[in-house]
Amino acid sequence: MRQSGPIAEYLDALARELEFDIALSRRVCAEIADHLWQATDGCLSIESQQQAVANFGDPRDLARQYMMASLLTQVRRVGLAMIGASIAIYVAMKGRAVWYALMQWELSAEWEAVRATGLAIDRYGFLAAISIAVIGWVYISTRRAPIRLHVTYNKEVNRCIVLCGAAAGGLIVSVTVETVLTGIRLFDMEWCAAALVPILSLVIEMAAAAMLVLRIRAMIRRTAVAFSLLET
Repeated sequence: MRQSGPIAEYLDALARELEFDIALSRRVCAEIADHLWQATDGCLSIESQQQAVANFGDPRDLARQYMMASLLTQVRRVGLAMIGASIAIYVAMKGRAVWYALMQWELSAEWEAVRATGLAIDRYGFLAAISIAVIGWVYISTRRAPIRLHVTYNKEVNRCIVLCGAAAGGLIVSVTVETVLTGIRLFDMEWCAAALVPILSLVIEMAAAAMLVLRIRAMIRRTAVAFSLLET
């Protein structure tokens, strides 16, 4: 175990600056600790530790560089979740339609008008969601973390979150309509074990949408905390 001293104090300060992301804090502190101790050439004196710490600079400045890169990494993960949720929902929707055709489950005439309206809303909602998802992913993937915080970067990160949120909104509309239409279809038919297939597909859609919403929510909180630390 390393003795206490300037290096330990430096690492404690760095950990406090990165406390918004525990995993990042542990990884960065371990990496910086190795570099600092290597810089002392095995000498444990206070003077050698102070020199090694001085060469690394202010822990806050170092932490800010990692924080900005971490924010971008987190946003990109949300972007991947956005694409993944869109694909999962699309596959579940198409799979359910194929199952209906295979089982020859047709709605009664009185529900056809409702189905047509619902499908139109569903189609436009999903197309809007997938379009925003693609645009969002392209935008997110072309962003770069700056060396120092500036207003433009703050706006870029927030814009990424807004795009993900808009895509999630479109997916939620689509899943909601699909849930209503599936409920109508199941209500209009006699219950059987085959009905578990569309129910399972709906569960997959709901889980994908919920996962995306939770990731966006966590990203919003993390971004707010990170930028509050960066601006102090």
